[in-house]
Amino acid sequence: MSSAVNPAPIPVRRQGGLGRRLVFSFVTLSMLGLGGSGWVLYRQALTSLEEQLAAHLITEAAFVSAVLERGSVTRLKPGMDHMRLHNLLRKKLRATQTVLGARRIHVFDRAGRSLVDTESSTRIGREVHLLRFHRRQVEAIWRGELVNTPRFTDEETGDHYMTGYAPIYNSNRENKEIVAGVGIDMGAGYMDAIVGFKRSIYLLAGVGTLLTLFVGIGVARHITRPVKRLVTAAREIGRGNLEREIHVEATDEIGYLGETMEEMRRKLQARDAQLRQMLGGVAHEIRNPLSGIEIYAGLIADELPDNDPRKAHIQKVSAEVRNLNLVISEFLNFAKPSSPQPEDVQLSKVVEDACFVLSPEMERAGVIFQDEVQAQVRVYVDAEQVKRAVVNLMKNGVQAMGEQGGTLTVRALHVGETGEHVAIEIEDTGPGVPEEMRRRLFEPFFTTREKGSGLGLAIVQKTAETNAGHVEVDSEPGRGTTFRLVLPSVQTAAAESGPT
Repeated sequence: MSSAVNPAPIPVRRQGGLGRRLVFSFVTLSMLGLGGSGWVLYRQALTSLEEQLAAHLITEAAFVSAVLERGSVTRLKPGMDHMRLHNLLRKKLRATQTVLGARRIHVFDRAGRSLVDTESSTRIGREVHLLRFHRRQVEAIWRGELVNTPRFTDEETGDHYMTGYAPIYNSNRENKEIVAGVGIDMGAGYMDAIVGFKRSIYLLAGVGTLLTLFVGIGVARHITRPVKRLVTAAREIGRGNLEREIHVEATDEIGYLGETMEEMRRKLQARDAQLRQMLGGVAHEIRNPLSGIEIYAGLIADELPDNDPRKAHIQKVSAEVRNLNLVISEFLNFAKPSSPQPEDVQLSKVVEDACFVLSPEMERAGVIFQDEVQAQVRVYVDAEQVKRAVVNLMKNGVQAMGEQGGTLTVRALHVGETGEHVAIEIEDTGPGVPEEMRRRLFEPFFTTREKGSGLGLAIVQKTAETNAGHVEVDSEPGRGTTFRLVLPSVQTAAAESGPT
């Protein structure tokens, strides 16, 4: 059986990876740049305003402490909430509260009990619960320090505040003693502006990211489109199609790569033309003496009587010459294929012609032929090229079954999601193809027969590719072999050409 090479399958690689990486890089850099710089600006603005408010609070706490530095607050005891001294001190604190714009001013003793508070509901001697959360600051004022708390949020109102603390000394000039502490709650009104600023940063980062996304997609397409063209061109060169010019509209490294590939294509095309010319000359020089040998062998055979054993020898010489001519023809067809001239072809007519050509060989081998190709199946291909390919596949199946004969079945069916291709299946009942041989299917010059060029199925593969199709094979030892020639249907060709 003559086998051709089915090249080792090329691993399928994920497409579009470069474009996705470029877009991801652009978006990531944008988010890091805009988001990071915006967050830094936000934190710097917030820290600066908090430092200003803290300094302002400490100054105000020191001022209130100086106002109360008479020791009179220590004379307040529980139950004195409505006495003149308490009312006078509360009035003074409220006036200061109004001037400073503070939320609350409260005075407390070392036990954390309230002495005077701008809030009317707070009684003398009641525990100031807020001090539990500001233990570190309260401890500091008993050491004579002016301190402030971090900014905090009122759970009920959601407003932001900061508290400044200062110690209150007695009026003894010789031995000043810290007798109480004062706390001032100041609202962080700047937080509304800061929150708005933060939202603006988020909005800017989002808009910037979207703009970067669109720019990234545009840049990625600008880069990947010429790359895809180069990939397509490289595949065409790999298939042996050297006629298609490589043109990449780019002035960067990709454009330089395209120019280099085009230069390579032209050189390969020139060398291919030289090789074809050389092959044509070699074939001509070989065929001339072969033709002479065949003619003279025929003349000798005609002069010999039928019962002369030498006549059979001469006829074998003529048969071998014809085999050599066939090998040369196959070699030339593989090395110098003609350009296809696609047309609307009735597939059943192609199969009938192929069957007519191979009828004598199938009859000698005892092969039963089954034609299951329907008349309405049509393909858009070069009729003569596809006919030769079908003949090669059918002949390969006949030879595979050998002298024991078998059944050769040819069928056609539409394949693809919309039936855009037609698969011609040539199925034989031969011994099948072992796995190690299937790996080399459609390989040029590979054959298991003593006589044969090993180019038959290689030509089939090249014919399929030049006609916008491909070849597949299914085979198991002992279960026969099915070759599948997939070609474009007439409907597909009409759809691609569009309305006229």
